[in-house]
Amino acid sequence: MKIIRIVCGLLAVAAVGIALPVAAVTPAEDIAAIIMLRGYPCGGAVVAMKEVVSENGARTITATCPNDSKYQIEVSAKGKVAVTPL
Repeated sequence: MKIIRIVCGLLAVAAVGIALPVAAVTPAEDIAAIIMLRGYPCGGAVVAMKEVVSENGARTITATCPNDSKYQIEVSAKGKVAVTPL
């Protein structure tokens, strides 16, 4: 009887997890969040971005925010992130 309750409880939790919608984050919103978390103004989701990936896996992203601020985001192959205003 106790096992049946546990199984029913797990099924209920799984059903709720399946029913909850997952909000998708766009790459522009993700870049804007990185910029703002580093303390720079952006004013919303990034309007334009350009990404270049080097041979070693590092990424350089140039982004323009709605407030016309421009930033360069460097992501190393190890995942270290640096934001530089342009």
